[in-house]
Amino acid sequence: MACLTRTTNAARRGFTLAESMIASVVLAIAVIAISATLSASYKQNSVRGNVTTAVGLAQQLMEEISAKPMDLPAGQTNHPGWSAGATDRSNYDTPEDYNGYSDLSNSVSADGTTFDLGDGGSYTRSVTVQTNAIPASLTGNAGDFMLVTVTVTMPHGERTTVSQLFTRTTIMRYRRDT
Repeated sequence: MACLTRTTNAARRGFTLAESMIASVVLAIAVIAISATLSASYKQNSVRGNVTTAVGLAQQLMEEISAKPMDLPAGQTNHPGWSAGATDRSNYDTPEDYNGYSDLSNSVSADGTTFDLGDGGSYTRSVTVQTNAIPASLTGNAGDFMLVTVTVTMPHGERTTVSQLFTRTTIMRYRRDT
């Protein structure tokens, strides 16, 4: 009886070829599934990073445009804008000067300062300015409204857009004499 026990233990010491093959297949499937998940996660993270960069670039340019008055102060000379061939944005004095503006850059501010976005991608910014852009739900003088849209095209052709409606405000003061 002792001999039978030793034979059984000796046969149980290792894996059979079939067991090894099944374990290898299961392991391969697990590795492929995990690598596919990691790859999808990496791509999604990359796209999210591009969108964040594009929105930042659009907001930076929109803030620059928003700092300009719709009408020049009395006595100030109007400088030419992009459509007149002026490429130095620091001289733009109204939002309309940005109409048609486009740059193929990932790193230029209004004063010409360059900065590194860190992702190595190329972004294209473009601006459209629509005057007399009175919203359908509002009444008033159409000339008091201007819609500015900044579109940023990302490295793989995706686009993001930031729009802002500019309005002239007229403050009326009523005085009642008693």
